[in-house]
Amino acid sequence: MPHTTSSTFSRRTLLRGLGVSMALPWLESVSFAASVGVNAAKQPPTRTLVTFTGMGFHSNHWWAKGEGAAMELGPCLTPLEPWKERMVFLRGLWNEHANNGVIHCMQTGNLLSGAPMSKTEVHTGVSFDRLMAQRIGDRTKIPSLVLGCEGPIPGLQDGHPLLYSSHISWSTAVSPTWTETRPALAFDQLFRTEPNRGDRRVVDAVLEDARSLRQRLSVSDRQRFEEYLGSVHEIEGRIKRAGQEREVGDWTPSLTAPDLPRPADGIPTEIPDYWKLMNDIVLLAFRTDTTRIATLKYCNDGSILTHAHVGASDQHHQMAHTQPQELIAVNQFFTSQLAYLCQRMSEVKEGDRTLLDNTAVMHCSSMLHGNHDSTQLPVVLLGGAGGKLHGGRVLDYLNSPNRRMCSLFLHLMDWGGLELDHFGDSTERLTGI
Repeated sequence: MPHTTSSTFSRRTLLRGLGVSMALPWLESVSFAASVGVNAAKQPPTRTLVTFTGMGFHSNHWWAKGEGAAMELGPCLTPLEPWKERMVFLRGLWNEHANNGVIHCMQTGNLLSGAPMSKTEVHTGVSFDRLMAQRIGDRTKIPSLVLGCEGPIPGLQDGHPLLYSSHISWSTAVSPTWTETRPALAFDQLFRTEPNRGDRRVVDAVLEDARSLRQRLSVSDRQRFEEYLGSVHEIEGRIKRAGQEREVGDWTPSLTAPDLPRPADGIPTEIPDYWKLMNDIVLLAFRTDTTRIATLKYCNDGSILTHAHVGASDQHHQMAHTQPQELIAVNQFFTSQLAYLCQRMSEVKEGDRTLLDNTAVMHCSSMLHGNHDSTQLPVVLLGGAGGKLHGGRVLDYLNSPNRRMCSLFLHLMDWGGLELDHFGDSTERLTGI
């Protein structure tokens, strides 16, 4: 029988060490057997990522027109200039039930479900990402990854639950999904199987398994595998340094006096470092196939963050209302996160495609701009959704009879492997997607 480098592993194949497990990245010389059949499993999976920033964008500068390489982008979108041919700009989508109140929380809590929201108690609907996790999340180690870069907002405003403002992922109608804001614990979700093992490096713990596997990989896969192990080292190191820097007193606030409680150990003190680290954890989760579904909430609706790193002198919430010129720089920082994700995903090869080709990224916000205009929502799609999404387009649904956000979610679920007849307030998909 001729020698072959191809071996068969179960879908849940892991590199294992003491108290640690790591899912394998996609490798062309490793055939993963799954219940849907070996041949079907050879194709890289499609990932679904939702990213969110609160309170919309500068009302005069969120726009796109044209198509392909000739597409023109408004100032808020200029960081995505290199990726406009991989982007679909959607205008006019909305959630009807988010227009029953003008308080920020009442325009956010149903963003990913389209469900009605109670004004007197916490009650909305299951978000589409969690429905995917519940129905098809058992294909991976973690059904879905839910991350955030700003903690929850407690209390009431005019009698309305503020909890809606800080959660976009909902596991039940009354229970928002726990949103992990600490990079170290987010990382632990991916790789650790026992608690209290912070003194062990994940890669070191699994090296014996890794050496055995490396011998069975093709030349190109060996390079991919080494890069993967290296990225785990890098991210663990950054998490460890973030905690150590604060322990020795090197935490330097962006203001002369802190206007927020001191961050927990392990969270970088500077917003750009923090957001980049959370981006990288999502990328690592997708790259290792630890999960295929993720939401990343960069900031809350009603966010109290001050983006001094781009020259902002006031809190995001206040700026969203007054819309000074410096808000554009804040908005560009937001869309630069998407550009970073596109760049990193495009660098990860998965057979004839890249991770970007195999991912559907939706960025959204709870209102068009900070003065509570949720009659249309800012939405962009990025990536290839496994060959099903084609960029370089502007789609205008403002005057369409169907402009429901839930109609878009039906597409995202289709691409991720869950086909439904209806979701939320929609029974039909958008035209033109």
